[in-house]
Formats: sequence, C-alpha cells, structure tokens
Amino acid sequence: MNKLFSLGQAIKNIRNNKISSSYFLYGNDIFMQDFFIEEFKKKININSYLYYLGYDQEENFFNEISNLSLFDSKKLIIIKNISRLTVKSKKKLLEYLSDSKSDNYLILVKNNFDSRNKFVDSLIKESTPIDVRTPFESKMKEWVNYIIKKEKITIQDNKIIEDYIDAYGDNISNVINYIKIDFLSNNNSINIYNRNYYLWHFQDSIGKKDLNKSIDIFSSLLLNGNSINLMIIYLFSLFEGIYEFLKNKKNSHNNFFVNKIIKNRFNIYSRNYSINEIEHIILKLKELDFLSKNSSININNSALCLSTNICSGYYE
Repeated sequence: MNKLFSLGQAIKNIRNNKISSSYFLYGNDIFMQDFFIEEFKKKININSYLYYLGYDQEENFFNEISNLSLFDSKKLIIIKNISRLTVKSKKKLLEYLSDSKSDNYLILVKNNFDSRNKFVDSLIKESTPIDVRTPFESKMKEWVNYIIKKEKITIQDNKIIEDYIDAYGDNISNVINYIKIDFLSNNNSINIYNRNYYLWHFQDSIGKKDLNKSIDIFSSLLLNGNSINLMIIYLFSLFEGIYEFLKNKKNSHNNFFVNKIIKNRFNIYSRNYSINEIEHIILKLKELDFLSKNSSININNSALCLSTNICSGYYE
C-alpha cells in the first residue's frame, strides 16, 4: 500500500493551493472526515453534492459526475460508504478517476480500514489518499487542543484534557462532544472542581486501581446525588465482568450497569486483579450492601474505605 497523507499534511497543502481533483479519505474517524471536507469546501467555494451509498442509488452519483453544465465549470461531489459499490461500478469509478480531464472535484470516503483490498489500492493510486483513522493519544491531544481553542472553550488544567481522551478517546468526535456538554453545563469553563463525572468513570478508576482519581470521583458522585447503593451495584457489576473475563467467559457478561467502554477495558483491568482478590472484593461489596439496607448508620466512610482498600491492593 502506498503511503497515506496525514490530515494535517493534506490541510496544509490545500491552504497552499496544492489542490487535487480527487481525494480518498480512508479511516473511521467521522470528525476528521468532516473536518477535511469543510476545509476543502471553504477553499474552493463551489456547489457540493453528497451521496451516501446504501441510501442513494449508484446511478444518481454517476449521473452527477457525468452531467456537464453550461454555466458551472466545476462542482464538488462527496461519496460516502463507497464499499457499497458493485464490482461494475467500482471499475467505472476507477476509469473516471484515471481520466485527467475530469471537470469535478471528488471526495471518496471509506470507514473500514482494510489494507488487503485491491479496490482500495487502486483508489490510493488514482487519487490523493488521506489517513483519517482516529489518531493515537499524543496526536489526538494536539487535535483536541486545536479544536477547543478554535471553539473558544476554556479548560484550566491540561490533565483534564487527558482525562477526556482516556474516557472517550474511541474517536475525536466523542471527546469534543463530551467536552462541549461539560463546558455548557458549567458556566462556560471546565476545571478540576466542576468536572462532571458519571458512575462508569468510577468503575474505570477502580478497575485501573487509580486511588487518587477514585477518591475524587467518589466525592463528586456523592455531591451530585448518587447513592452509595447505586455505586455498590456498579462496582459489583464491574468485578463480576472482570471475574468472567479472567475465567475466559469473554462473551458471557451482559449487564445494564456495564457500558461498552468498560467492557472494552476488561482486558486492562484484569491485569490488576487476581480471581482470588476479586472473590474477596465481591464478598466485601455484599457485606456493604447488606449494611446499607439494614442499618441506620451512615456508610459513606465505609464505602470510601472499601474503595481505598481495593485500589491499594488490600485484598490481594
């Protein structure tokens, strides 16, 4: 496979008037796809047409690229989900791309990254290919900083950005969307004191045995009205999932209290716990649950102590 341009390189070329007639966006990060498309639109400032194969018919797209106008010299045509093209249409598209006399700009988008694909290899050869896969954490941090600066979002501690990436870093869109939610709900500013946390964040920090973060999230959840009983349920579900993962029952855990992010991290959490340790923790959670339902005493401190012991490896 030929080398793909990075998104940053591609944007720089466009701004320097190094513009190609066709681009191939290869990768599943929707934000990066849309970012390139919007930057390209701003640069060329012509009519654009979007086709999503699977919803739009192939013949409509081909009619558009072959339709000549007496008045418009060029137009931008964006085709998403190009893997849905038939074999015949793929051949027709490649023939169009190889024609240097094209009167249109074309942006082709494929989400699934497949390095062993002859059609993809041909697209890379016949167009300007751009890597729009979700970047690694260091590059993602650069993009997030760029976007929040552009959006005039104030985040007072750089560590907070790292937390968002750690929690929502499946793609850039997720990270930015959750930052915007917290930003708008906290008087247009985010700091370590008004950061919004959810119960799955508590599961994540406990799973990683991150003591300081677990204590911060625990306090935040209590202040925001979450009950100890609900925290116990979430912790019990977390350790039930890790236990099943360690027992090689990777597909058996289906629980409302464990979201997709947590499930995808069982392999990480399982490195921090042994089966024997989890059995002790589950026993302690059951004892705490019994106390919370059958005693009038405040068990907040007991719950905090249990969380501290878990992160400290007390039950190993």
